[in-house]
Amino acid sequence: MPTPTKTTDVAIIGGGIIGASIAYHLAARGVKNIVVFEREEALGMGSTAKCAGGVRLQFSTTVNVEMSRLSIAAFERFEDEMGEIIDFERNGYLFVLTTERDLEMFRANAAKQRELGVPVEVLTPEQARDIVPVLHIDDLVGATFCGADGIANPHAIVQGYAKNARRLGVEIMRSSEVTSMEVAGRRVRALKTQSDRWEMDWVVNAAGPWARGVGAMAGVEVPVDPVKRQYFITKPMDWVPDRFPLLIDWGSGVYMHNVSGALLIGESDRNEPTSFNQQVDWEFLAKVTEHAIARIPRVEEAEIQSTAAGLYEVSPDHNAILGSVPELENFVCANGFSGHGMQHAPAVGLVISELIVDGASSSIDIAPYAIERFQSAVVPELNVI
Repeated sequence: MPTPTKTTDVAIIGGGIIGASIAYHLAARGVKNIVVFEREEALGMGSTAKCAGGVRLQFSTTVNVEMSRLSIAAFERFEDEMGEIIDFERNGYLFVLTTERDLEMFRANAAKQRELGVPVEVLTPEQARDIVPVLHIDDLVGATFCGADGIANPHAIVQGYAKNARRLGVEIMRSSEVTSMEVAGRRVRALKTQSDRWEMDWVVNAAGPWARGVGAMAGVEVPVDPVKRQYFITKPMDWVPDRFPLLIDWGSGVYMHNVSGALLIGESDRNEPTSFNQQVDWEFLAKVTEHAIARIPRVEEAEIQSTAAGLYEVSPDHNAILGSVPELENFVCANGFSGHGMQHAPAVGLVISELIVDGASSSIDIAPYAIERFQSAVVPELNVI
């Protein structure tokens, strides 16, 4: 029996925060026939579900600062526009530094950020301790702080976008994995799921860590690899203040922020190989705990309440891959965010909707994110957590 054929204007592969944002923004622009294909039983169960929730302006590249600025404005309006509370709290990001070399890099980044209007400050160790009184500062040489940075709830953002996308007519297919594509004449002509064949005008790859495999179905090499990242959440502790910034110890890589009086504590394992492994590594979390205690000694009092291990979708230069690809006229990438996909999701949804509806992005020049950049030297994002 032949596979039934259906049609849509835009097929979005991936129902995480990026796919949901793109679906909403396209529908808000008047696109009437949009289908989101999500392989899991619910939306936002991939990288979004394990996201730490940070939102910051402190990036080393101009385009990432611009994406953050646009997204932060959207987060501030989110409850009014989407009817969803996302717990957006602007308690700041505090990077603490232990070497003069790192201090000089962050000082240079701060100068660039201030030129772009970012209210970032370069601090002494003592000034950093004024922000976090329990901070151990004996080995610090300085810090940077931006009070406009903060945290938000990734799950609520996904639900807000998905709810409003459905209201505008978007069809969301859960437990619907795309298994193959048909390509002819420099276009993706159709895709297949377990049960249906779909013909479309546009395909958007928003598959997160699985982006390389989705690209391969269309004959497109998408240079994105999955890398495990993990954190734990402590039980609430009475000494954790309400206005606790997202603290990053740049030397060790450990980071932490307040979650309802508890601390979310994580760290990137710089030796973690590329894989889809999402098993918690307790030996590594023991090292994370040591690093956290070294920076905030009172963490030694903490009890672990829960743990999480998820996947970053990492590109070669730790920047997103956004836009069309040279091989195909109707295949669009929204991949490779390398840990800052949640915080840029509103801007990504907007610029991809502009690309599809208008033929080009007008809110932000996304040329620095073009996949063709990997054919020559690239400018990497340095502030990667």
